Amino acid sequence: MRAASNRRPSPPLEVVIDSIAPGGQGVAHASIAGKNRAIFVRGAAPGDRLIVAIDPSKSPVRGELREIITPGPGRVESPCPYVARCGACDWMHLSQGTQESEHVAIVRQSLPESWRNEPIVSHLAAPPLHYRTRARLHIRASGGRAIVGMNAVQSHSLVEVDTCVVMHPTLERARLAIAALLGGAHGIGEAQIALGKASDRAIPAVLELRWDRALPPAVFARVESAIAANDPVWAGARIWCGETTKPAQFGDPTPWITAADGLPLQTAAGGFAQASEEGNKVLAQRVLALAMSLAPKKSTRIVELFAGAGNFTIMLASHYESVNAVESDRAACEAAQRNLEARNLSATVTCTDASTYVWSPATPLIILDPPRTGARDVVTQMAKKPPRQAIYVSCDPPTLGRDLAILAAAGYMPRAIECVEMFPQTSHVETIVALDRRPAKSGGAQ
Repeated sequence: MRAASNRRPSPPLEVVIDSIAPGGQGVAHASIAGKNRAIFVRGAAPGDRLIVAIDPSKSPVRGELREIITPGPGRVESPCPYVARCGACDWMHLSQGTQESEHVAIVRQSLPESWRNEPIVSHLAAPPLHYRTRARLHIRASGGRAIVGMNAVQSHSLVEVDTCVVMHPTLERARLAIAALLGGAHGIGEAQIALGKASDRAIPAVLELRWDRALPPAVFARVESAIAANDPVWAGARIWCGETTKPAQFGDPTPWITAADGLPLQTAAGGFAQASEEGNKVLAQRVLALAMSLAPKKSTRIVELFAGAGNFTIMLASHYESVNAVESDRAACEAAQRNLEARNLSATVTCTDASTYVWSPATPLIILDPPRTGARDVVTQMAKKPPRQAIYVSCDPPTLGRDLAILAAAGYMPRAIECVEMFPQTSHVETIVALDRRPAKSGGAQ
């Protein structure tokens, strides 16, 4: 039997929120046991005066919001009744203007120190609600019933919600239909849902389901029947069970979005795509505009790393005569080639790992859009064999800052820094940094 702790719980503290950390939590400072400590509080807004319960044994100190004495100027009533339990949207309590300004502040703090006074432009992109055109859901099934939800706050427990206010109507309809498909199943799984190919009647959804064990035959029968319905929720589905190396496929599971050029763009089933169609349009348009500002000549050779299914490639190929799109996922490469062919555009699609790709020394502009983990290997290569200019697109300010520090040490300076409000109601933000490399004689760091 574990001995009872003699440590008394710390008394609640009254604090004022000074700032917001990159992880989205509010930060206050207070004297605890004679030391000035930072206190991180989920659900806090800048300027809030709060009563918080603290756990000083953790570093940094964690505070649990108990009472709002005086709300900060950016605090609003959350549009979601489940925000206290669901961990998906951590900034529901902040006004849109506050979200935008705090995103800029987080990005600024992540930049190399010598860049922190550079101007940052912010673009409103996705609408505040019903914007998600792609989502990941967690599922647990037992006793004949499946629970489909999002992870709880700071936990892997599932939270069921009747309504998700950030889901696109098509995805919300699909989200609510998943549990019925899995009647009789046992185990845990994950579902990715996205928009399928639009028809004259409606836009259906597509399903990518991964399950930890075998599923009853009735599940497959229900999926097949749902896709064949007169008013189908689903255009198609792929289901992976247990250790299988090939999915069961029904209908057309290809995800589609309307790209920045206004035409349909397919992505790889189960692959990456941006969470917001409207936000993605702004992002891709800005990438092209910044590329043209750095390299206006159509003859400029462009290398695009982490190209995915050609989301930026189609925009670049509409202006530049030589674009090489590098992507490691074969299904995404095949989708990129089809998207180019559908537009009668020409670009080279190279299916290889961006971290090992060797670009020509004559390449003047590299564009990279790595995953959340960043691109340390790529920027290390850029520091050794630098193109004159680069555009770095990132969804994670801390890894962006880490990689930009490497490029800053190699002589790069920012031409433009822009934030795109791709993920309203959350602490996540998309950032675009356009870079010039200055030669040593002009005073750039080497």
